[in-house]
Amino acid sequence: MRRKILMGVLAVALPAGGLFVTAGAASAGKTPTPPDPGATCGVSGSVNFASPGLSLKGSVTSNKTSTTTTSGVTLHGCTGSIPAQSIATKNIKCGKTAGTPASNPACEMKGQYGYGSWNNYETEGTTSIAKSLKKLSFTVNNVSYSTKTTGASVIGCSNPPGPTNEAGFKISGEVKSPKQDKGQTVTLTVCLGTDAGPNTTGTFHADFGSSNPALFITSAGIDPVTSSVVIS
Repeated sequence: MRRKILMGVLAVALPAGGLFVTAGAASAGKTPTPPDPGATCGVSGSVNFASPGLSLKGSVTSNKTSTTTTSGVTLHGCTGSIPAQSIATKNIKCGKTAGTPASNPACEMKGQYGYGSWNNYETEGTTSIAKSLKKLSFTVNNVSYSTKTTGASVIGCSNPPGPTNEAGFKISGEVKSPKQDKGQTVTLTVCLGTDAGPNTTGTFHADFGSSNPALFITSAGIDPVTSSVVIS
């Protein structure tokens, strides 16, 4: 009985406005941050192959892995940046006899490791990308993204539109942060236009697979017309 009387006195003593504010504060929740708008940006830069570069026969080393890097990556049509990346590739064990396995003719003896042949690029490239670039962090239009890679594939690109005249690869993934964008898709398309190195013509697509044993592609240019990062 005494408790009921005290509660009644408290209700009368509190102003109506105070009761309303208290109830409102208890029921109000935090307004969620709306998703950031998607973006489509051109990409340029360089892909630098493990020295001395890609070639018909490849090269040999005592190391079990070789590394390809990117540099000077720039966005077009958007603000922001994509940091330089390193892609580690598992080298191929040389056979017991010179010139084996067939994928790495530069091999001379057992105990060496071959890398950098046309075959290595074609068969090991996407696997190495998927493993080395499991997670990516970059900034687009003042939004800092962290993503998880879900797949990588070899593609052909065309500049100008028409038959394939550039080689490239596509990396697919999903946004992990920021929270409001989690689950959005990310597609990074990298098309290699120009190239550089001993006896190269300046065009990656024309030089790749050459039968000239003296041709080495040390680097390739990422074509901003056909390369892009898309967040949607």
